[in-house]
Amino acid sequence: MGVVALAAFLGVTLGVAALVISLALLAGFQTHIRSRLLAETPHLTVTPAGRDAFTPADGIEAKLAKLPGVVSVSPVARGRLWVSLSGRTAPVKAVGRAGAKGLVLDLTQARPLGAIAGEEATLVSSRTRLSPLGPVPIAVSMPVQSVEPPATGRREPEAILPLDAARRLFALPAGGANGYEVFLRDPREAAAAARQASAALGAGVAVTTWEGANRSLVLALKLERAVLFATVFLIVIVAGLNLAATSAVLAATRAGDAAILAVLGAGPGTVARVFLAAGAAVGVLGTAAGALLGTAGALALDATKAIPLPAHLYSLAHVPFRVEAGELLAVVALSLLWSVAAAALPARTAARRPVAEVLRAL
Repeated sequence: MGVVALAAFLGVTLGVAALVISLALLAGFQTHIRSRLLAETPHLTVTPAGRDAFTPADGIEAKLAKLPGVVSVSPVARGRLWVSLSGRTAPVKAVGRAGAKGLVLDLTQARPLGAIAGEEATLVSSRTRLSPLGPVPIAVSMPVQSVEPPATGRREPEAILPLDAARRLFALPAGGANGYEVFLRDPREAAAAARQASAALGAGVAVTTWEGANRSLVLALKLERAVLFATVFLIVIVAGLNLAATSAVLAATRAGDAAILAVLGAGPGTVARVFLAAGAAVGVLGTAAGALLGTAGALALDATKAIPLPAHLYSLAHVPFRVEAGELLAVVALSLLWSVAAAALPARTAARRPVAEVLRAL
């Protein structure tokens, strides 16, 4: 019986530890992805609805800045244009931002152009201006400031250029913008801030949160965590079945003790609770040991940077681990519930065996 109980204990311990470490690994990567996403993506994006652009008379920036929790508000000018460089031309999606000194290309945009930092690029808009010779495309020349790696979660890469140049290329009025990017003190409050912004700005304005702009990525992260939890929890389920077998062996070998308890006046419920406590104790101890082992292992792997990554390929130098209290409690709770459930059936079976039959077999 001791060897069987030890095997059940080790099964629950290793199953819980594997689940905790796996979830910590996933949480570490997802936390890094979310932090990059929040750093690169505006928490709120305000765009005109039913018109082309905002004008300074709309006072959008001042109204947004007054909202609680707003850290910064920046006007942007978005559109599509052609980039010509070294005899090659390609269409790109671009955004003008204040503070940009030159053209910043996404790596996927720079590759077909063969662009490198320092080269002079010509940007041609689909908009036209009148000249003595008739309508001509609006064109601006500027150096390539840098080529950046692809941004996290963005569905389509965007080139970045100075805001004044973008206004000229996209034929926006002085001080105009076709969007505003808002960063919040707490990105988790983006949904509430979006409702406040919509109420403050009124009709003719669309407000998109960072989660809405990256809906597919956010959904994929949530689905990935749920699938991993369910998959690895199968180890705990198998260990729980081993615990059920242990409880059944205990009920068979201690049937005489159960009969003596019944003779002394213990009811079936009392006998069942005794066997349930004995079987569930193995699950409780295994769950506690597994939670401690998994947490300690994940923290040690993260602190020692035990699994390195090539920094030139990833934005991380090592595999991150992050133990989240909510997930740890969920693992412990589900493991305890399954342990009790696995021990319950053998306990009920032992309590219902006829006392006379058991005593005759002794």
